[in-house]
Amino acid sequence: MKILVISHLFPNTENKNYGIFMARQLIEMARQGMEITVIVPTIWTPPFMRIFKKWRNYDHDVPLCQFPGLNAIPVPYLRITGNWFYRWAGKSMFLALKKSACKLHKENNYQIIYARSFFPDGDAAVRLAKVLKLPAVCVGIGRDINIIPHYSKAIYKRFVEIANRLDGTIASGKAAAKIIDSVSGKQTLSVYGVVDLHRFTPVADKIPVREKLGLPLHKKLVLYLGTFKRDKGVYEMLEAFKQLHDEQPEAILEICGYGVEKEGMLRFIQEQGLESAIIMQGAIDNEQVNLWMQACDLFVLPTWHEGMPNAVMEAMACGAPVVVSAVGGLPDAIGDCPGAILIPPKNVVELKNAMLRALANDDLLKKMSLAARQRAEQSFGVEKTARTIINYLATFVNKTV
Repeated sequence: MKILVISHLFPNTENKNYGIFMARQLIEMARQGMEITVIVPTIWTPPFMRIFKKWRNYDHDVPLCQFPGLNAIPVPYLRITGNWFYRWAGKSMFLALKKSACKLHKENNYQIIYARSFFPDGDAAVRLAKVLKLPAVCVGIGRDINIIPHYSKAIYKRFVEIANRLDGTIASGKAAAKIIDSVSGKQTLSVYGVVDLHRFTPVADKIPVREKLGLPLHKKLVLYLGTFKRDKGVYEMLEAFKQLHDEQPEAILEICGYGVEKEGMLRFIQEQGLESAIIMQGAIDNEQVNLWMQACDLFVLPTWHEGMPNAVMEAMACGAPVVVSAVGGLPDAIGDCPGAILIPPKNVVELKNAMLRALANDDLLKKMSLAARQRAEQSFGVEKTARTIINYLATFVNKTV
């Protein structure tokens, strides 16, 4: 099967983690025999507008990472700042990539278009599908489904139009799938996981991994890995850990990532005198993510809203018990798993109690670790997910033959 992919999420040489999960999925699909070309729309800023601060660093004009089996082609498109532009971003993207896509299709004779997100990739995909006379399938991610459509009536209307014009839709979990189905009347494929279960795997002994990362060897390590944003629950996490530290003074919270709340988080840590207990590591190399998850005793993600975060699936694949918010696709994916404790979002007390419950009982941690890995093997492996998606795409290709 020859697949034309549209994904603005794709790793580049300045940010190798940007869209890495989509890249992993596509690499596995290529390994399983698919011929894949990826058009990567990259944000372009008119030179005269770069004199303004908000536009200065908005360009994404950096080389893409290249992966075996994937032909990734950057195409610049105009993307204006502000939520209001979501209504028009798909059209802007379509106009920018139309010429390149038509040329590529003439050379390669694609059979289907596969887009990463409704806004703006899926919007561009349904427009391009009409021109190329190809079926189009799109993945709806959490923000796509839960947040962006509600920015305005016009954007919600476009969301409904996209859902109805797509031939097929894929979502990370039944919760997101149900939202798409409610506006399209179609049956959305629900899948989880793009986790390499060979790389993300438990280790028999955490000490060598901690030595390699320069981490405390014998303390209880709690890990947060994600963006530093208020709606990721980072301040609830800091407050909960401050309270936990009074009862578990040997526990350490390692915070890995980057984001706009970095300074505010550092200020909280300093004001509370927790510099030795809460460590801000900053962004970490993607090649070391599995090591951090293998090294920790507990992974936390107290987010306010989410689809199905890959970090949770990767942590569980490494045998790390997780404490996460019961939002998005998480209750469906792991709500019945003994390796996870689900908590209500924005609830400091529940978060603190959940962390304490796990960290205070070594036998429970071991049982949770085994259960977490088992769930990952059942549901999150990239090989299984890629095959499921390939089979789904094939149903639309076969209809057009």
